[in-house]
Amino acid sequence: MRFKLTIESGSGHNSNILPLNYQYELSSWIYKILNHGNEEFAEWLHKEGYTNDYKNFKLFTFSNLIIPKYQIKGDRMQIESRINELIVSFYPIESLEYFITGLFNNQQFTIGDKKSKAAFTVNTVEKLPEPEFQNTMEFKSLSPILVSHKNNETQKYAEYKHPEDDNYGDLLIKNLVEKYNAFYGADANPFGVPNPERVKPLETDNFDYELKTLTKPKSRLITIKSGTKQESKLRGYLYKFRIKAPPELIRLGYYAGFGEKNSLGFGCGEIVENNE
Repeated sequence: MRFKLTIESGSGHNSNILPLNYQYELSSWIYKILNHGNEEFAEWLHKEGYTNDYKNFKLFTFSNLIIPKYQIKGDRMQIESRINELIVSFYPIESLEYFITGLFNNQQFTIGDKKSKAAFTVNTVEKLPEPEFQNTMEFKSLSPILVSHKNNETQKYAEYKHPEDDNYGDLLIKNLVEKYNAFYGADANPFGVPNPERVKPLETDNFDYELKTLTKPKSRLITIKSGTKQESKLRGYLYKFRIKAPPELIRLGYYAGFGEKNSLGFGCGEIVENNE
């Protein structure tokens, strides 16, 4: 399920200045909305998610705020457009739709830090139609795509990979496969309903794949939990790309996000039409 939210910014000057690092606060707001719809599911998603080989996946993502008119002032964004957009995307589960649809309607929220905040009201919520997925498609990132790798023998911390690194495509496809196996390998969905779509695990050796960047990647360093002891910095990249893989994997990337840290606002991609 993918939704386009039309959001209206506040009218006062002091209510439309946004820190450039707002992804964590936006993620927290989405969890809060989900909690209103189903507290048990929201808690499960936040603490556990879908598990595969000790890795947890939330299987949802969201775009950067799509703000047509703004000015950058230091580490702040002055929002000048009244009507803006946000894409929120969940890997489809039939049992989820009944409570997610309509949750965001007419919601008011404020995000920011101690220095400045921006207030918004959700005016409309549009459920976007299901695209036709093929084994080769082109996308542009609506939020930075993060891919990392850690050599347990030689590295203490994971290294953020550049899209033009030799093993970047392998790592991104491997991540999609891990998500796919976590979802379809589960005995039941989060509501305890037996998983009718359970399938054998995918292996990257069993299919051909390729990832090709189509534009020069733009680096984005995102600070999470800024100003706290838990502060961390995550690096992702914005770019257009062509991906060749089984359609079911591309579908998962479209709805759940490409790369890592999707529930923090990384890896949201939009299909590039032939005329773009």
